[in-house]
Amino acid sequence: MFDVLLVDDDGELLQSLVRAISPRIMPLRLSGSTTAHGAEELVVRHLPRVVVLDLCLDEKRGAESGFELLAQCRALDPSSRIIVLTGHGSLDHGVRALTLGAASFIEKPVEPEHLAAVIRDAATQAELRREYERLSRDRVSAPTYGLIGESSAITALRDRISFIATTPQPVLILGETGTGKGLCARLIHECSSRRENKFVHYQPNYGGGDLAQSELFGHLKGAFTGATETRAGLALEADQGTLFVDELDEMPAEVQVRLLDLIQEQRVRAIGSDSYKKIQCRIIAATNRPLDEALSSNKIRRDLYHRLAHNVIHIPPLRDRLEDVPLLCRAFLREMRTRELVQVFELEPAALSRLASESWPGNVRQLQATVENAAYHAHYHHRSVIALEDLAELTPRGYVRGELSFHSQVETFKRRLIEDAVRQSNGSQIQAARSLGLDRGTLRRILSRSLTS
Repeated sequence: MFDVLLVDDDGELLQSLVRAISPRIMPLRLSGSTTAHGAEELVVRHLPRVVVLDLCLDEKRGAESGFELLAQCRALDPSSRIIVLTGHGSLDHGVRALTLGAASFIEKPVEPEHLAAVIRDAATQAELRREYERLSRDRVSAPTYGLIGESSAITALRDRISFIATTPQPVLILGETGTGKGLCARLIHECSSRRENKFVHYQPNYGGGDLAQSELFGHLKGAFTGATETRAGLALEADQGTLFVDELDEMPAEVQVRLLDLIQEQRVRAIGSDSYKKIQCRIIAATNRPLDEALSSNKIRRDLYHRLAHNVIHIPPLRDRLEDVPLLCRAFLREMRTRELVQVFELEPAALSRLASESWPGNVRQLQATVENAAYHAHYHHRSVIALEDLAELTPRGYVRGELSFHSQVETFKRRLIEDAVRQSNGSQIQAARSLGLDRGTLRRILSRSLTS
């Protein structure tokens, strides 16, 4: 096992560097490789904390050989820190290496003392990152840790979900838009004895009572005009599992009656059928409408509410747990590094303070959109940290006006970054993708989505 891997195609130079660096970085252990293939095998086998690589590993391919190894090392072990050695005056190569995920770059000739100091710092950062990821994985192993935060409100919510998951009774989840009602419903399912069976999510589509009954309870072929084939329905699909009915207050009253029958009698009858089918599924419902208002306006039937009220969960708005904002931001960035390969790791204190001082009427969903947009902005400007300036055009107050939804905010910002990059690359999508640290396929998919939206 070793901690640091040096990669250089010049064997003599490599040995000289090993001799010069080893005593300066003790107790870190060091090894070397003269080929990209050998380096990949060592990374897979030993997972070094730090990889120091020369960009020109193949005379015929030049710096591209080093960039390719850099990308492979990042894919093999995202927690490692990569230091790139570039030829004198190769500033463009160094900047490109940073956009591909390198921690730093150093121009040759290398001063051993300087390189040793950079390696020691990189090793410490890699170890801290691995420890953080390990703790995160340990927490995620318990399903309720999908609720990110350490506030008293979130701690109480985790305890409430853990208890409710042990019961078979129906559940009603109350909370503002963007607080995570769907997540809570899924966590109840995953913590329960039904977790090996299906979790089925239904949201009314405003198509009328007949359509809602058909979607939930099914229909026979020929039961109505357009019923060209028999449909089982989502309730039957959720047999032995969980049926989550979102936006209950938007469900027609006649369908709420059928849902009440499902809860009480554990049975469904398809449209056009004369017989019932017995099923065993747990019902979880949710609404973002204030409960008093929903009941007084008959948006939710009182008899259905009384059946659901065995277990009521109130999800706190984000403004009541602002101390959780830093943890939420780190979680969003961690997910982006995995999903989008956007190498942004944290926020400057000023930026974090700004986010933690907002009221967030759109709750966690709005915060996520804001952080993701800021991360794309930082990534575009070759920064691994979100600065206050990255939030300048992303004021959450735009959300209040209803100008942009969560998804449209993210897609709009992605499109703007890509269009700017393509313009600066004289219309070349390949160069634009490279400057953004994306593959061309991802770039084209984002542009395609924006054209069809």
